[in-house]
Amino acid sequence: MIWVWIYLLVLSGGTLRNILQSQARRLRLWRSAAAACGLSVAGSTSVWGWRSKLEAHADPIEVKFEGPQRGDADTRIVVVFPGPPGFGDVRIRREVGKTGAREIEIGDEAFDRTFSIEGPMRLVCVLLDAGARRLLLRANAKSHVEIAGGELRAEMADPEVPFVLPLLLDLSRRIARKVDVVKCLAENVEHDPKAGVRLSNLLVLVRECAWGPRTDEALRIACWDRSPQVRLRAAIELGAEGRGVLLQFAESTEDDDRSAQALRVLGNELPLERRIAIFDHAWHDRRRQTACACLETFGSSGTAEGFNILARVLAQEESELAATAAQALGRTASAAAEPLLIPALSRQRKDVRVAAAEALGLVGSVAAVLPLKESAERFWWDKDLVRASRQAIAEIQSRLPGATPGELSLAGAETGQLSLAQAEAGELSLATNPAGQLSLPPKDDTDREE
Repeated sequence: MIWVWIYLLVLSGGTLRNILQSQARRLRLWRSAAAACGLSVAGSTSVWGWRSKLEAHADPIEVKFEGPQRGDADTRIVVVFPGPPGFGDVRIRREVGKTGAREIEIGDEAFDRTFSIEGPMRLVCVLLDAGARRLLLRANAKSHVEIAGGELRAEMADPEVPFVLPLLLDLSRRIARKVDVVKCLAENVEHDPKAGVRLSNLLVLVRECAWGPRTDEALRIACWDRSPQVRLRAAIELGAEGRGVLLQFAESTEDDDRSAQALRVLGNELPLERRIAIFDHAWHDRRRQTACACLETFGSSGTAEGFNILARVLAQEESELAATAAQALGRTASAAAEPLLIPALSRQRKDVRVAAAEALGLVGSVAAVLPLKESAERFWWDKDLVRASRQAIAEIQSRLPGATPGELSLAGAETGQLSLAQAEAGELSLATNPAGQLSLPPKDDTDREE
């Protein structure tokens, strides 16, 4: 090795002296930073080493310092420590020019923009509490930091070592003591300053962890959260105990989306009179999501009041409210819905036409078959309508007495002819002369005798 240095010295003049001085300064800097953090130095290379290295530790943490190689930053620090189960599968690195969907987002916008996160969602939420995120962001401001393979790594210029090393050690100690997953998630739900993070931890808690007293308590606390979205989600997950909170959201006019979510969860549990009152205000104020959520419940209410509202909305609206009303009329199972739905097959809005066709599949009779066919032919480019019309005709056929699959058809010769394949008694047909005339073949003598 000494001959290599002598050879370089001959070639580069005073350059080698500068390199040796730089390595000596770097080793002194590392030792000083390690001592300031309470680390014990286990060993290092000499200034004559091709790449300077130093190892230090403070049980159970081990720290490795490495000098530059192939254009790296001045110093690379690797911190090795015992993490919780699954920690080796977690990878957190600086986000570089990525515009698509991220692997994981924890709900802290600044952090999610800065880092790309991979690994088990439950463990990621546990590890990235407010303190850990703050340490990572501060370290990232002075270095290129990442977590991968169960190690914490950072690359930086030499002057940043005394600033970055304490951050890395604090972070490693925080991660090493994360053992009680449910407890950590519940604490994050209650205390994290970011609403998005509280919501993420809440969802992980109820979906991926065993249900128990700690989860129940976290949900009750979250029902009083300062974030409306956290309160709403907690109330939904809490079940019957959260119905009071849901009712507040359902009757609130502050946020159309949250009101609609609450109404869909409550459904027919909410008295019809209150749903009608909420709908009237939402329809008047053009809060369409809330209005649609109310209309959906009217379809299964089984009441004349709900039916009449659906009929009025379908007749008067030219928006998604009309499509929702058509769908809800299909769920009423009422034959009175058919004459309301047939004209909607000719509406200008595609979603209204498709909704009407699908609803007729549920409540339509033979009288709806010809309008369904004509609508599909008129709007032949609307593939969704063609599909819905065919399906509706098939569903109507399945309800006809004596019909078997494939028997109901529209004759190709003249518009308006409906027939069942000529097989035996019970055949249904439309006469060929008077359009739309429905008839059954006369029974033969054998039938009369029976």
